Amino acid sequence: MLARTPRQISIKLRWLCACLWVISIMPAQGMAAEQPLTADEAERLAEEAYTYGFAIVENYKALFGMCVYGKSPQYSGFNHYLHGRKLFGPQYKTVVSANNDTFYSTTWADLRDEPLVIQVPPTGDRYFVIQLVDMFTDNIAYIGTRATGKQGGTFLLVGPDNTISVPANKFDRVITARSRYVALATRTATDGTPADAKQVFALQEKLKLIPLHQYLGKPPFPVTLQMPEFPVYNAKQLYAQPKLLTYLNLFLTWESPTKDEKGLMERLARIHVGPYQRFDIAEFPPSVQRAIRSGIARAHKRIVAKAEHLGQRIHGWVYTPPMGHYGQDYLFRSAVAYKFIYTNSPEEAIYPIAERDSKDRPLNGAKGRYILHFDADQLPPVDAFWSMTIYHSDTRLMVENPIHRYAIGDRTKGLKYEPDGSLNIYIQPHPPAGSKAANWLPAPNGRFYIIARLYMPKQSAVDGSYRLPPLRRE
Repeated sequence: MLARTPRQISIKLRWLCACLWVISIMPAQGMAAEQPLTADEAERLAEEAYTYGFAIVENYKALFGMCVYGKSPQYSGFNHYLHGRKLFGPQYKTVVSANNDTFYSTTWADLRDEPLVIQVPPTGDRYFVIQLVDMFTDNIAYIGTRATGKQGGTFLLVGPDNTISVPANKFDRVITARSRYVALATRTATDGTPADAKQVFALQEKLKLIPLHQYLGKPPFPVTLQMPEFPVYNAKQLYAQPKLLTYLNLFLTWESPTKDEKGLMERLARIHVGPYQRFDIAEFPPSVQRAIRSGIARAHKRIVAKAEHLGQRIHGWVYTPPMGHYGQDYLFRSAVAYKFIYTNSPEEAIYPIAERDSKDRPLNGAKGRYILHFDADQLPPVDAFWSMTIYHSDTRLMVENPIHRYAIGDRTKGLKYEPDGSLNIYIQPHPPAGSKAANWLPAPNGRFYIIARLYMPKQSAVDGSYRLPPLRRE
């Protein structure tokens, strides 16, 4: 008989515990099985399951494109950064409402077999952040200017399957995740000039993701969890479709539902949804199949409706509730994933959106010119920087224009303030006359919206005591 290592024993115990967890909900299933699953119950459970799982499956789209589908333009593979070397503009169509403020560096961490070491160089006065997002779309930690300082550092990211003794004293911070796969969305600010871009690129090259054994100078640890077979992501087969629940079952074996979700898992097991469950709609009677499809369709409709009404409109600006930590509010979580997946937590950045003017009319460049006026003491309160980016309402892409300005903010070169310190931004299709052109944000001849980005907002912006001024149409 071959001797088992402590790591192999621990992994075996983890799988045993998982099996026991499933068995623990079986009595509830057994008792429920004495009463046949009704169509009404199946419809309610399908709606609940889809609402719970939509964000998790939507999150997989990025993982698939970055780490599984080799022909994707975003492909980097696990544990390898893909560094963006162009600021997003009108030609970038992969993600809607993208920012024009930072260069991105993106990857997913694969934590199946061992922790990963994240090495960050000193970033100085430049705004820098790594947003770590788990498969549930929760922001589990931040590394960067606000959270860990300007001096960089060495950080350890540990997954749920880890059984290796972690030398915590060797790292500035140890971050634990409840999912095997974690997105690292890294943003590095730039003023947009070629000289500054070169400095950003040099910083990007110093970002490192290193397996723990390599960092410690040890041989590779034994591989105990094989790479899974990743399904092909196809939105047409998932949106409002039962197949999403099949995907969900697989993905829930990669992460750990919380103790608060035990009751939810017990309920959803009635329709074969949950970790280590097998969902096949064909196994249910026709009436239950129809009910499940109806519940899924209703859930998708609710998610889309919620996504279109996420916040509160004040002076034409929509302010969303805090995002990034969703708890058991699964409808909100899925609506955010549908509309703005990978949104920062409010302490890192907030994103008010203007779609209407001071008289509650839709913003439309064909209807007139707009002025956004800030009194000297009412400029956006931030510890990093702020910007205003404009987008077409129909495509949600940036607006092409002759001066290639897609955003304006406190770092815009040549921005002119009034003698009293106030600031006017002119939003219109054609340039304003004279010196006002320095503060021009080109608008389309049609409907548009503006996203304000406040990076490292001060408390007054986070708690709502500060509000942006309305856009006035001339």
